[in-house]
This record gives sequence, C-alpha cells and structure tokens, in this order.
Amino acid sequence: MAVERREWPALGWAFCYFFALLCSYYIVRPMRDEMGIAGGVEHLQWMFSGTFLAMLAVVPLFGWVTRRFSTRQFLPWVYYFFIASLLLFFGLFKSSLTHAYVARAFFIWVSVFNLFIVSVFWSFMADTFSNAQAKRLFGIIAAGGTAGALSGPLITAALVVRLGPHNLLPISAAFLGLAVVCIHRLIAWKQAAGG
Repeated sequence: MAVERREWPALGWAFCYFFALLCSYYIVRPMRDEMGIAGGVEHLQWMFSGTFLAMLAVVPLFGWVTRRFSTRQFLPWVYYFFIASLLLFFGLFKSSLTHAYVARAFFIWVSVFNLFIVSVFWSFMADTFSNAQAKRLFGIIAAGGTAGALSGPLITAALVVRLGPHNLLPISAAFLGLAVVCIHRLIAWKQAAGG
C-alpha cells in the first residue's frame, strides 16, 4: 500500500477531514440521546417518525442540488449550514424557550446530520480520488474517522461536567469548521493535480 509522494498532502487533509467530522458528531451524539429523553421517552417514536419525514423532505432537495452543482461547489455550504444550525441550537438551549420542543428538534436534527455527513464525505472522497487511489488510500482515511469517533466521546466526557452539555455545541461546530478547511485544501489539491 505505497502512498505516492504527491498524494501525501491530500491523504493528510482527508484523514483530518474525516477525523474532524466524526469527532464533531460524536461530541453531540450523547446530547442527542439526552435530548431524546428530555423530549419525553413516550415521544421517542414520534421523534423517529420526525427524523424519517425530515429525511424524506431533505433527500430530494439534496438530489436536486447535486444534479445542478458539483460536490466541490456546494459541499462547504452544507457544512456552513450545519455549523450555523449547531450555533442556533446553542442559542436556543441558552434561551427561555420550552426546552422539550427544542430537545425534540435537536434529536431529529442530529439524526439527519449523522445520515448526511458520512454519505456526503464518501461522495466527496470518490470525486477527489481515482479508483486506484481509493483502493490504496481509503483504509487510511477511514482510520481518521475511527480516531474521530473515539476522540469525540473522550472530549465530551472530559468537558461536559466542567462546561455543561450545551457549551459543547460550539466545540462541535469548531470541528466542523476544521472539516471545511480540509475540504478547501482538498479542492485546491485536486485542481493543482489537474482534476
């Protein structure tokens, strides 16, 4: 599994991208579970139904966007949306709004977020690397995701008591911001490579 010299920068950025992405998700995942309970255990079936309906609404819109724009054009905007959403939920949790409704909305949002980020990530990787490169590099890139999936809960466990759960949302948003930086670096690498 030799990595060519010109591939090292892209491999590093892709590894970092998947690390940041899954770290961001695994920071908010325990909160999602907590919000499912805060929204009322008796309402869990409705929250899963809400997740299903949200996906039914979002997937056709996402398909429409992908037919009109390349992944490189719209992908950073997908993450800007998720960053803005995290910061909006941070503000809502700090406000005096009815906590149960915000908790239910957050549960659905994180479920949709989880489904989208991984599929969009691998779609972008398939656009960035050739089939031959994918066979050699995707295992290493996947290890970045594994490291992020392990680091996210560790960060949450280390900081949740000190900061409180809601204050972890900006940290999750910061990791998504790092993912956007990686996306831009990968786009620049691909363009420099003539892709």
